[in-house]
Order: sequence, then C-alpha cells, then structure tokens
Amino acid sequence: MQTQAAAALSDDLRARLDALDVDVSCALRFSRATLYALAAMSKDARVAIDRCLREEAAIVRVDDLKASDAIAATLNEARRHIAAADTASDAVRDLERMLVESAADLEGALAAAASNDRSPAQSAG
Repeated sequence: MQTQAAAALSDDLRARLDALDVDVSCALRFSRATLYALAAMSKDARVAIDRCLREEAAIVRVDDLKASDAIAATLNEARRHIAAADTASDAVRDLERMLVESAADLEGALAAAASNDRSPAQSAG
C-alpha cells in the first residue's frame, strides 16, 4: 500500500516529468525550426548541416545508449527533410529562371509588335 507521502511524491515526480517533457519538446521544435531556416539560406549551409547531422547520428550509434536508434532516426529524418528542401529550392530556382526568360521573350515580342505598328504610320506621314 502506498502512503500519502509516497503518493504525493509520486504525483510531484509525475508533474516534474511532464513539465520536463514539455520543455524538451519545445526546445527540440525550436532547434528544428532554426535548423530548417538555416538550411534555407544557402546550399553551403545545407551541406554543412547535413554533414553535422550525419556525424552526430554516427556518434549516437557508437555511444549505443538505450535511445540511440531513435535519436539517430530523428537526426536522419532531419537530413531527409533538408535534402527535400534542397530539391525544392532547385525547382524554385529553375522555375524562377524560366519565368524571367519568358518575361524577357515576351518583352522582346511586345517591343517588336509595337515597332511594327508604328512603322506604317511613320512612312505615311
């Protein structure tokens, strides 16, 4: 049977563990958001972040703690997310280049059309 003191201690411990879980989850989310924001800055940043995450995953596996597999999986998931963002960034840059080229082509076509419209009027005058 549990005494009242043991029950109170158990409840206090549970409350502290719950608070710690919230703090750790919040810190991880902030870290992940920061990491993704840094990765969005440049290809060099993505390469450096990927290298660091890969090295950390290798260290965790060597440490062989109880949660090593879960931690390595989390690090590798972040690497996959950043790699996908890298692919998306390349696609956005390609689309942007295509739009700029199309706009330049359209501008040239409009200028040529305007020039053709003015030619007969100028020669008649």
